[in-house]
Amino acid sequence: MRAVVISQTGGPETLKITDAPIPEPGEGQAQIKVAYCALNPLDTHSRAGRIKWGVPAMPFISGYEYSGRITKVGPGVDASLVGKRVSSAGSWGGAGEYAVAPAKSLVMIPDAINWQLGTVYFTSTFTAWHMLHTMARIQKGDVVVVHSAAGAVGIMTIQIAKDAGATVIGLVGSADKAAYTKSFGCEHVLIEKDDAEWPKKVKELSGGRGADVIIDGNAGPNAPLNFKCLAPLGQIIYIGAMAGQAPDVNVSQLIGGSQGVRGFVMYHGMAKTKGAEFPEINAKLTSGQWKFPLNPPLPLEQIGKAHDDFENRRTTGRTIFTVGGEI
Repeated sequence: MRAVVISQTGGPETLKITDAPIPEPGEGQAQIKVAYCALNPLDTHSRAGRIKWGVPAMPFISGYEYSGRITKVGPGVDASLVGKRVSSAGSWGGAGEYAVAPAKSLVMIPDAINWQLGTVYFTSTFTAWHMLHTMARIQKGDVVVVHSAAGAVGIMTIQIAKDAGATVIGLVGSADKAAYTKSFGCEHVLIEKDDAEWPKKVKELSGGRGADVIIDGNAGPNAPLNFKCLAPLGQIIYIGAMAGQAPDVNVSQLIGGSQGVRGFVMYHGMAKTKGAEFPEINAKLTSGQWKFPLNPPLPLEQIGKAHDDFENRRTTGRTIFTVGGEI
């Protein structure tokens, strides 16, 4: 089968389509004929060697997030799952024509959601929902600041926060990204790299109060700027470190400001709610009340360029690749 196999760490140019054996499902697993594969940040981190946890031994097939149809199941898995449309996140192999994943981790794609949206709506939307509701416990009138607001998690965070009655301020890296973010209903957008005083503007836009919640997937050396506009009792939620690790936090500063710094992984939120959020999320996406920022699918041959665009901050919304297509 055709697959993007990672056999060494390196830059986007190392990504090549090659031939690989079709994987067979083992105990508790399902074999999936892949329809579309998403570009997940962990794909770039694993390829570049920036992370070690959860990454298979090389060589392995890239693709941490994908959709497809179950074609075979292993021992201990209900055979009635064969033929079902599913989304997978957390098991590698989506950048190949077939993949295997633990059956218990698969998410059924509702009939009202098409293949392309079904590939990606799960991770970005559920991450945003749980950050705001399960972790931050957002309230009407809260001020929410979103870094990388033009990305998929950013766009979904904006819409879900606004739906909860919050004021949202998006931070982006260019005028084009600002326009893109505004097209999804974010009234206040600041271009971060052009204005080192963005925390001051956040304070102005919030009437001097500052942000109740700051969502940051960048971290990096500029992360302490978040504290310049964090309100008392406010919290910073880190969901990634695309700009590198943040400096250590001064605990005395947290005490003095009655502030918090937290990290977040979607699955911990889902374990708490046990799926109670699915009906709301599915209904609001299928009705169009929340619009997912999905780009037209790219040929798998463009995966190297897509990695390069993502790492150089040229990407808006969510990128997916056609593997098997509409199956």
